[in-house]
Amino acid sequence: MMNEENNIISRNKEVDVIEYDMDNIKNLIYTIRGKQVMLDSDVVMLYQC
Repeated sequence: MMNEENNIISRNKEVDVIEYDMDNIKNLIYTIRGKQVMLDSDVVMLYQC
């Protein structure tokens, strides 16, 4: 039997680092019916999915 450590796959991916100002991110959060939400398009922009 293999232990858990042998099953871990390590992948190196090149990641672009983008810095965002917290005030800019706060402007993307809306309150709708008492819940804080973000538009999916804004989340995609932040995470570059």
